[in-house]
Amino acid sequence: MYVAFSLAPWDLKGEKMNYLAHIHLSDNSDENMLGNFLGDSVNKPLENEFEYSIKHGIFMHKKLDTFTDSHPDFLRSRKRISSTNRRLSGVLIDMFYDHFLAKNWDEYSSISLDEYADNFYKILEKFSYCLPDKLTSRMPFMIKENWLLSYKDISGIEISVNRISKRFSNTKHPLVNPIDELINNYESLENDFKSFYPHAIEYANELKIMF
Repeated sequence: MYVAFSLAPWDLKGEKMNYLAHIHLSDNSDENMLGNFLGDSVNKPLENEFEYSIKHGIFMHKKLDTFTDSHPDFLRSRKRISSTNRRLSGVLIDMFYDHFLAKNWDEYSSISLDEYADNFYKILEKFSYCLPDKLTSRMPFMIKENWLLSYKDISGIEISVNRISKRFSNTKHPLVNPIDELINNYESLENDFKSFYPHAIEYANELKIMF
């Protein structure tokens, strides 16, 4: 399902990795889905360059990040990560939660994940003219390798996690066998996600009506 990854030149500093969750928690308009995807890729001074509905998606992304980072279920999941990889536990849990969302997709959406992913890739292509440079370089890999659908399988999320691991391989805190963190804590992490995600949906619904 997932072809060999080609590393693209983007900086992961400060960036959340749960793409599927952010897109799914949007209001399903093209612009809001795009804004939720853009999230941390857009610096505050550049937000005003986007139309209002996209800016609202960016706003939702940031508020959802804050909500997630302080939620008891997410914090519990982070503590399940071994001390070796604990420093980057937030990045790992973001990605693992996307795996559980993809795996249990039918519980949260009446549209198949195949169709949902294809639709979002069309949105990316539609708005490619306004994507930041690093997302413009990322987009072809995301579409060709079908990132969103690949998250459904452990093999797919493993490739994604290993890609992230390579970005930290020469730092003081490299990730060591990161997929083992998922495999060794699989049931507990899935239970954490299933406890957390309804709260995320409820909070996202509140954000949708704020403006």
